[in-house]
Amino acid sequence: MLKGLTCTIKHGQKIGVVGRTGAGKSTIILALLRVLEARKGRITIDGIDISKLNLPDLRKRIILIN
Repeated sequence: MLKGLTCTIKHGQKIGVVGRTGAGKSTIILALLRVLEARKGRITIDGIDISKLNLPDLRKRIILIN
């Protein structure tokens, strides 16, 4: 469970998500890809609420490197 997470990433900026076991790294990725839907709050990218986008369009625009 994530609480009170706010993050601003500039256009073209690359980020990494790191942390201890159980810190919520996988939850963040699953929420960004809408595998898990947010029960509270919202996720916006460029001011667009991702819950309003269709899944194929959202998922093909987010790049993940494992």
